[in-house]
Amino acid sequence: MTIKHWLLSFQGRIGRQRFWMWNLFYYLVMLAIIGIAAQNLFGSFSGVAIFIISAALLVPDLAVTAKRWHDRNKSNWWLLMHVPLIAGRLMAPIGGAETVEPSMMQTSVSIIAIICGAWILVECGLLKGTQGDNRYGPEPTKS
Repeated sequence: MTIKHWLLSFQGRIGRQRFWMWNLFYYLVMLAIIGIAAQNLFGSFSGVAIFIISAALLVPDLAVTAKRWHDRNKSNWWLLMHVPLIAGRLMAPIGGAETVEPSMMQTSVSIIAIICGAWILVECGLLKGTQGDNRYGPEPTKS
């Protein structure tokens, strides 16, 4: 499997190792950019920089997760569990050092995002995939 297929295709299956490799990369990049933003190196564009990088990583994140759902023999409809996670990122304050009391909507979205994130973590990160071929392709260890 090429890197392009791994990160941009919504077809096929991957095992847990590739899922965790992607997530390690993703969170290291996000920690770095948030750390840079916290140092205010981007000035008033810190929040915008975080948003741009998050947006650039969205398609690979969804593509990798789709292939893990496929390995669990589940369709791309399960990607809808990402909606609260994405909404939570969009609702986060962009830039500025002010802290604002979260609204009931933000709190609700955050709670739903935590539940969905935990579900995705367990299903895609911890549970084994379908043994043998399934409707999405051959077992990742055999391809």
